This record gives sequence, C-alpha cells and structure tokens, in this order.
Amino acid sequence: MACVEAELSNGKTVYQKAIGWTTAVIAGIGLVASAVASGLGHSNTAAHVAANALSLFGFFQAQAFIGMSAVTLPPAVAAWTQNFQWSMGIIRVEFLQDMCTWYQRSTGGHPSALLSSLSTTSVQVQKRSLDVANAAVAQAYHSLFKRGLVGRTNADNENSETLSVITIHGIKRVGFNARIEITNIFLTGYSFFVIFVIFVTLGVVLFKLICEGLVKAGKMKGDKFQDFRNGWRTVLKGILFRIVLIGFPQMVVLCFWELTVRDSPAEVVLAIFTIVIMVGILAWASFKVWRIAKRSIEMHKNPAYILYSDPVSLNKWGFLYVQFKATAYYFIVPILLYLLVKGMFIGLGQGSGVTQAVALVVLEATLLIAISVMRPYMDKKTNGFNIAIVVVNFVSAVFLLMFTNVFNQPVSFIA
Repeated sequence: MACVEAELSNGKTVYQKAIGWTTAVIAGIGLVASAVASGLGHSNTAAHVAANALSLFGFFQAQAFIGMSAVTLPPAVAAWTQNFQWSMGIIRVEFLQDMCTWYQRSTGGHPSALLSSLSTTSVQVQKRSLDVANAAVAQAYHSLFKRGLVGRTNADNENSETLSVITIHGIKRVGFNARIEITNIFLTGYSFFVIFVIFVTLGVVLFKLICEGLVKAGKMKGDKFQDFRNGWRTVLKGILFRIVLIGFPQMVVLCFWELTVRDSPAEVVLAIFTIVIMVGILAWASFKVWRIAKRSIEMHKNPAYILYSDPVSLNKWGFLYVQFKATAYYFIVPILLYLLVKGMFIGLGQGSGVTQAVALVVLEATLLIAISVMRPYMDKKTNGFNIAIVVVNFVSAVFLLMFTNVFNQPVSFIA
C-alpha cells in the first residue's frame, strides 16, 4: 500500500524576494531621510517623514502578523504575508543559522533538523485548499496519508525507514518557508534586531566623525548639522529609543513565543530579559513625556511649549509624541498597549487560530474607532494615512476570521 502526494503549481507566486527588498528599502529611505532633514534643521519636515515612515513600517509588521497567526491561510495569503517577514527579523543568512544552532546546542537546547531531514520527514504546511472541503474530509485525508507513508516492516525490508509526517502552522510555517530551522526562529529575529542596533549606533558615530573632519578640513560649513554635532549623544539616545519602538512588536511576538517553545534555557532567559527591558524602557519614556507635558501645562498652560521647544526633550523623547498633535501627546500609551496585547496573542496563542483571529478583529476595530474619532496625529494628511492603514489592518483581520471557518461558510468562498 502506498499513498503519494504531489504538490502541483503553475510556478506563479506573490512571494518574491524583490518585494521584500523593495519594501525594506522604502522603509529605510524614509527613516534615513527624516534623520538627514532633522540634522539640517528642518524639524517639521523630519517629523512628517518620520511619522509616515514609522506608520508604513508598522503596516509591514501588521501584514507579517497575519502570516504568523495559527489560522490555515490560502496559499496566496501565506505567500503575500511572507514578503513582510523581514520586518520581524525572519531573514535567512547561512552563517547566522550555524551560529544560532551552535548557541542553542551549547546552552542545553536540542536544535531541530527539519530542513536537513526532508528525505525522511514529510512537512505539511498548513493551508486552506479546495481539496479539503471540510473537517471530516480533512481528517480522512490525513489519516490515509499517514497510513500510506508508514514504512514497510523489517520482514519486508530491513533497511527501510519510517517516513514521519509533521504539520506546521503559524510562526513555524513562516520560519520553514524562509528556510530557517524551527528552533532558530527566535534567535534569528533577535540577532537581526541586535545587529540593527549595532549598525545604527556605529553609523551615527561615524557620521559625527565625518562631519567634524569635513568642518576642520574646510570642506563643509560650520553651521551644517550643527545641532547634531553639538548634541549627538542626545540624538543617539533618541535614535536608540526609536529603534526600541520599531522593534517592539517584533520582540513581543518572538519573546512570548519563545516562552512557549523553550528552545533552550538560555534563550528563555534572554527572551524574558529582553521583553522586560523593552517594556520598561518604553514605559519609562512614556512617563517622562507625561511629566514634561504636565510641567509645561502648569507653567505655560500648554503641553506643547516644553515638549516641542526644548531641544533635549525633543531629541530624546520626541520619538513618542512628535507624530501626534500637542493635545494628544499621550496617545502613544494606547498604541503601545495595542502592540503589546496584539503581539501577546500572536506569540502565546499559536494553539488556537480562532482565538487569535477574534482578538485581532477586536483590537483593530477598537484602534480604528479611536483614531477615526480622536484624529490624534499631527495633521489631516497624517491622520488620513494612518486611518487608511488601520482600515486595511481591520479588513485583513476580518478575512483572517473568515479563514478560520468559524462561520461555516462555503470553502469556495475563501479558499
């Protein structure tokens, strides 16, 4: 008896490396452009560019969240969301994979070898298909498939091997599609976050040295990037805080997921340490902004006076409030809570796609109502841009809920 499964494809897919690189370059150019504009003294332009760049990057991460959910996704949806997994640090680099495997093994973990054992392991990437029209058919299909894959007994062939079947979904599905071992997913994302922090820090220091050298050599006017050169340490702190904010959704998902899979004791400790530190940093920064705004209200009857006129406060803590209008400086707190709860559902809820989908619908609907009613961003265009992003995220969450088949709709409707 034998059961053979062959995957048919027309060779067309929406998962293209060019899309990932293009979106990454667009987000990077936006952040670099805002930094340059700020250094040249165009603070208003820098604030607008930075706000839109951060919102766009957040949209990329929201798309990646959809792909990381435990819901059975249509192949086109899974492929599309895979284009944005770079924003979560899910990027395959050969030497980095070797390093992650070594670190895990040396800290008491047991690295998986799924990618190297595909000849003896059949990996079923969970997805919606017209071939599996309902749960009963799916159960019968997989039962027959597993039975047909059982290797012959030793009496038939002593050298035969048993072909095991593994079904993966959610974060594991994303890692497997990126050709990353399941036990290396957390450390891969974590490593890219750390590498990004190191490169940005070195870039700021190098830019400072280059500016000073050009000024001394008479190749650049002394007033160019003067604010940056005089207070580059404060600017660097603000940039690092901004990086923590950018990487917050990524690390919330990966760190909380690591607590469930426990690849190694050291990685669990690393995950706990990282998430506690990041939450602490952002909570402290939010508290500092609240205190500054309160002092400004007491002294000047306006929260914007000190928040926007004091260069130290603006460069160090402005990443939290500069994208909002002065009266909505506090709106970063609801945004952070939204990201934290959303990331926790994705990271901790890998066992229930329905729970994740319902939670995302509620969270996206709440944020959409809040932004549409309050209009907290700095101007009409920025509000419109962010409302459009939240609308797309809400529609994506609604479709994700449909993919769970919780409404028992016809398969042909969403497959």
